[in-house]
Amino acid sequence: MVSFGTRDGSSMPGRSPSPAPGAQAGLKPEQFRFWTACAAPAPPMASLSASILGGLGSAGTGANRKEPSTGYEFPPEWCYLKTKNCPSLAGLGVRNKRIVVKDIHVYALGIYADVGAAKGALAGFKKRSAEELEKDQAFYDAVVSSPLEKSLRLVISSRLVDRKKFLDALEERLAPKLKQAGEPATLDVFRSQFDSVHFEKGLEIAFTCLDNKKLVTQIGGKEMGTIASPSLCTSLFSIYLGSDPVSKDAKSTFGHSLAQAIRE
Repeated sequence: MVSFGTRDGSSMPGRSPSPAPGAQAGLKPEQFRFWTACAAPAPPMASLSASILGGLGSAGTGANRKEPSTGYEFPPEWCYLKTKNCPSLAGLGVRNKRIVVKDIHVYALGIYADVGAAKGALAGFKKRSAEELEKDQAFYDAVVSSPLEKSLRLVISSRLVDRKKFLDALEERLAPKLKQAGEPATLDVFRSQFDSVHFEKGLEIAFTCLDNKKLVTQIGGKEMGTIASPSLCTSLFSIYLGSDPVSKDAKSTFGHSLAQAIRE
C-alpha cells in the first residue's frame, strides 16, 4: 500500500518539475512569485477529533485515513505555514470519469480546513446540526469565501491521466469564472506551473489557499509557485465544494465533518 507524508509527498525519483516561467500578459509582476521551498512537516496528531476522523474512509498507516476506492492514504493534517493546529482532513473521496461503460478513478481527493479559524468564520452556522449543514449549499459557499486556510490534496490513481487531460478538465471549470473576474491570463500562469511535470499513477498534487488571496501549488512534494488571485482561490475550491462538485463524497464528508468540528 502506498502512503504519503505531508512533507515529501509522492515525488518520483529522478523527476523534479521545473519552476513555472515568468509573468504572462495581463498580470502584474507583484501578483505572483515562485520559489522551491518544501512544505513544513505535519505534526503527528490532527486537530479534528478521532471520532470525526473515524468517519472518513478507513484506517490507514498510523493516523492516516485511507480513501476506500483507490487505497491511497491521506495524513490527518496538511501543514503549509503552521507547525501546530494545521488544517485538518475533513473531506475524502474520489474523482471518477466514465469512459464508455466503466467508471475510471482519476484521482483520490482530500479536502483540508483550518478548524480553529472555521469556528470563528462560520460561527453563524454553529447551532445547526451537521446533518442539516451537510445539505446546505450556503454553508459550503461560506467556507469557499472565508479567509480560513484550506487545502486540496489530489493523488493521481489512473495511468490514463496525463497533464493535458488533467489541466483541460480544470480549465473547463476555471476559465468562465476567471474571465468573468477579468483575469483570463491567470489561467495561463496556473497551467505553466505544470510545465514538464510527468503525470503517472501516485503523483501527488496539492493546492493551498492562504487568506483566500493566494494559491500555493505543490507537485510531488515540491512547491511550484504562489499566485495572488482571490478569484483563482474561490474558483478552484468551488469545483469541489460548489453546487456541482466533481466528487460528491468528498463534498458531503467535508460538510459533515467540518460542521461537527465547529460545534465542539
